[in-house]
Amino acid sequence: MRTRDYLPFLAIGLFFLLALRPIEAFDTFWQLQSGKYIWQTKSFIYTDLFSIAAEVPRIEHCWLSDLIFYGLYSLGGYGLLGLLKPLLMTLCAVLLWCWNRRRGVASTVVLPVLGLCLLASEASWLVRPQLWTFVLSLLYLHLLFAGRERGMRAWLWLVPLMALWANLHAACVFGFVLVGLFWLGELIRFFRRQTTGASLVALSLVGMLVVAAAFINPYGYKIPMILFGNINLHDIDNPGQLLNMEWLPPTFAQVSLFYVVMALWGVVILLRLRRIDPMEAIFYLAFLYMGLSMIRHTTLVALLAGYFLPGGVAAAFPALAQPRLGPWLRWGTLAVLAGMLVLRGYQGFLGVGLKESEYPIAATDFLQREQLPAPLYNSYDWGGYLMWRLYPDYLVFVDGRSDSPATFSASSLVDARRPEWSQLLDDYKINTIMTRTCFYDTGAPLNLIDGLSRHPGWALIYGDDTALIFVRRVEPLRQYWEGRELPMTQAYATMRAEAARLLAEDDSRTMIHLALGRAALNLGELSEALHHYRRHLAFDPQNREAQNAVKLLPGRIAP
Repeated sequence: MRTRDYLPFLAIGLFFLLALRPIEAFDTFWQLQSGKYIWQTKSFIYTDLFSIAAEVPRIEHCWLSDLIFYGLYSLGGYGLLGLLKPLLMTLCAVLLWCWNRRRGVASTVVLPVLGLCLLASEASWLVRPQLWTFVLSLLYLHLLFAGRERGMRAWLWLVPLMALWANLHAACVFGFVLVGLFWLGELIRFFRRQTTGASLVALSLVGMLVVAAAFINPYGYKIPMILFGNINLHDIDNPGQLLNMEWLPPTFAQVSLFYVVMALWGVVILLRLRRIDPMEAIFYLAFLYMGLSMIRHTTLVALLAGYFLPGGVAAAFPALAQPRLGPWLRWGTLAVLAGMLVLRGYQGFLGVGLKESEYPIAATDFLQREQLPAPLYNSYDWGGYLMWRLYPDYLVFVDGRSDSPATFSASSLVDARRPEWSQLLDDYKINTIMTRTCFYDTGAPLNLIDGLSRHPGWALIYGDDTALIFVRRVEPLRQYWEGRELPMTQAYATMRAEAARLLAEDDSRTMIHLALGRAALNLGELSEALHHYRRHLAFDPQNREAQNAVKLLPGRIAP
């Protein structure tokens, strides 16, 4: 084999290493706990067992994925579980490479274009059930197009795959979308006399079987109806969705490579408009709408673009296949992948096992060791980790899979320190609070920290660079707080440490300097506070806290 023949294997190897990252998804842990419960009890989950809203109905739509996650953890801990992510993402890369090459697209085009699409999906390289949706969506696309030549022999495979998909992830409904879009394209081809009525009827029959297969799960019709019933691409009113930025429309700063992929694909379509397969235009418009509607869709759309885009680029720019450009494109792609690998390694993104800085590990150890009093209030992001570590001794207040509007609403009001925050903690009889100090997505400071620090009814008894623990300061709980209270400056030392870590991980977090400014101000570091407040005003000129600080602090800082 010539040197250039080895380059695709080298690129795949670099991509595997780039996707080899420690577990950092918050949702992974409620999936582990659910899998553990299903395995140990041999029963499915029908209510919100692990939270204080235990009576609220719960559909564990990814139950089979939960079992797989728990099985991998049981066999090899976080290390083996973490390998699932690079293995499945690398499988996606290999499939896309093989399918594009089989269609005759030059390797000099496939390598850089596919590399772009894969890198645009980077934000979803997480140990979550969406990994199965990535793989199965690609298989659906391939089988749908393969059916043009092989007919029912290819299309019938969609049915058992849907039965599997419906038990791995509720996004199985995307399979309906793919079949529907393909059917629309085939209908256009029928009117153009490019396919037969018999083929269209066969596809319609398979489509009905696909829908029926989605009902083969422990929850019947409820799993395929989850996304249709609870998600509106524009009017989001579910409290849990509002707490999560991935349900919101994207900006260029958040997912710049998604915009690059879709812009390139759009240009390629326009350049081939007279000879393009209408099916590709249909998929492009649908994927563009999905991606512009929600951040969570952008990574899947970018990945699926890798099925169409290499061939489109090759057809629109035939000069790219010239031999003289081959070495530049091949080695250039490898250089980009190697550079990304070095960058992500320098940023601390690569590795195996658990990314411990994301979770309140030491704080949870402390809570268990001291047997702090329940009920427990916790930050939204940490609910999954805490139920994994603490159930059944403690029930979490809120987490990423809870379906209780009441607790979601209460959590958002408490974290924002709305006027009713203290009364809500009283109503739920909360005795212990474990909280972070900054919102993970934006880096904004939790106003709750200010409220707890100034409230005489709460005592701070634990603080590290990640988490704080407060206990209710009442006589029956004296044994937990007497002699253990920490100065309230510890709360802001934790805020500064957490904000600094979040800034180092991602400097695009829009509210991080507000948190750093507030922390420095409460620690008496006035010059540092002024610096960060000024940085925040450059982003948000109307923020009153930053305006007041910038106005007043210069007069308090010694010359």
